[in-house]
Amino acid sequence: MKRAGLFIIACWSLLAAAEVYTTFDVKAEQRSDLTLTATGVIAAIRVDVGDHVKKGEVLLRLENADLERAVELAQADLELSEVNRRFALQSYERYQKVRDVIDEERFDQFRMAYEKSTAALNAAKAKLAYQRALLEKSILRAPYDGVISQRHKEVGDGVSGAMIAPILTMVSDKRVKLLLSFDEKHWRQVKPGAKVTYRVDGSDKSYSGSIAKVYPTVDAKSRKAYAELYAEGLMPGLFGEGTIEVE
Repeated sequence: MKRAGLFIIACWSLLAAAEVYTTFDVKAEQRSDLTLTATGVIAAIRVDVGDHVKKGEVLLRLENADLERAVELAQADLELSEVNRRFALQSYERYQKVRDVIDEERFDQFRMAYEKSTAALNAAKAKLAYQRALLEKSILRAPYDGVISQRHKEVGDGVSGAMIAPILTMVSDKRVKLLLSFDEKHWRQVKPGAKVTYRVDGSDKSYSGSIAKVYPTVDAKSRKAYAELYAEGLMPGLFGEGTIEVE
């Protein structure tokens, strides 16, 4: 009797389980059209299509010798301001010790000189930070680990900060996301965590994974609902099909 009960439960589970047909496009987990807000001429491009890059790696720079010189001058001004403030502080502290025996007006002169040197030092720091920021804007760095997927400019091409246009396109190279689409009538059944069995065009290999998220809207034109699944080892741009297990 116990075995019969277990058999009935197993049969009921098989009947209760259902599959929803889905198609999908493989997309990079991250995709970025990289550009610069500075205006200038491209002096060097250090990467090409297919190159793997690390976050913060320099990908490209504009002709920026004038900006580099401005940073050097600002650095020199800062160093001079530090010397002047140090000297003014020493004088101020020395006369502060004998304040009671010197003319008040003369003491005020040293105090004011120290305050001016402090203000000049702060201004020099701000100027150096500003010049460094301008220089950094002429350099394009990788925003994350990834691979260069497109190159839109060449050395010698102009870049306009007023007309934002992509210079390089990069995508993340570790994980991809499968954008699953399925008939809207199943929108209540498909839930995060549901198992998906799938394959991509051009391969007979079968893969499996779990839905990470279900989109909260339905496409009004195609009457399709969407969900995402993350995977590794697949090339962005591939297409495939599969089934989603639902209750």
